[in-house]
Amino acid sequence: MYDFEVTGIWQLACPLMSMAERILIIDDDDQLANAYKEYLSDCGHQVDCARELEEAQALLAHFSYSVVITDLRLTKLGFGGLDLIKHIRELALKTRIIVFTGYGWPELRAEATAQRVDAFLRKPTQLKELAATVGALVGVKA
Repeated sequence: MYDFEVTGIWQLACPLMSMAERILIIDDDDQLANAYKEYLSDCGHQVDCARELEEAQALLAHFSYSVVITDLRLTKLGFGGLDLIKHIRELALKTRIIVFTGYGWPELRAEATAQRVDAFLRKPTQLKELAATVGALVGVKA
């Protein structure tokens, strides 16, 4: 389904080897979320995953994340990723936000940008592109 093999991705060269950052990935596509988690973990980061808005909010209440990577469209909630972004910004967290979505509609991108999203990527995002984007947001040269 995706352009990369889910098994064995730890064998890919990671362009981002730096201090560990805590990262939260929110996506209802388990295969994709697990591939991203495994790759970023292999890059030295601590990565948590959530499938739904409520689970993500609970994790945000207990942990401090340098970067949140979220899909805009979550199965149960339609475009619940926008609600999550609003939640993070209302809490005034210094968390950097990456949005990835298969829905690149200008209206969605405009609304995400209005919520001060730091990066917007098309889904599925290549692993090295995601790692480079994370690195750029946390001040690491990829």
